[in-house]
Amino acid sequence: MKNNMKPEPLVASLGALAASVMALGIFAAGPALAQSGAKAAPKDAVCIVNASKKEAFFAVETREGERQFSKLAPGEQLCSAATKEKDAIVSVFETDDGFEGCSHIVARGNSVEMIEYAEFDRCRWSDS
Repeated sequence: MKNNMKPEPLVASLGALAASVMALGIFAAGPALAQSGAKAAPKDAVCIVNASKKEAFFAVETREGERQFSKLAPGEQLCSAATKEKDAIVSVFETDDGFEGCSHIVARGNSVEMIEYAEFDRCRWSDS
C-alpha cells in the first residue's frame, strides 16, 4: 500500500507537539525559574533571555526530558533544571499555542539571548 501523505516540516511537528503536550499539562510550570534581568547561567543548566522588544513564549528542555515553559517579557530569563548532559535545547514561540518557532542548542553552563523572533527557525541569537 502506498503512503501519499507528505511529511510535515520538523519545526511544525515540534511546535504542534509542544502545543499538544502543554495542553495536557505535561510541561512543568516555568515561572519559578523565570528571572527578570539576564544573569549568568548556573554551571549545570542553560538559560535563555528574551533580548527582543516583544513578549514571547519560551521553553528550555534538558536532554533528560525536563521541560520548563514561560512567557517572558523583554529582559526576562528562563533557566533549565540541572543537567548532566553537555547541552540542552531552548525554544521560542510567538504565542503559547504557536506551531512555528525557533529552537537552538545551548551548551551547559551558558545563557543565550534571543535577539529577534522570526518563524521557521530564523530567529537571531546572541551566539550565532
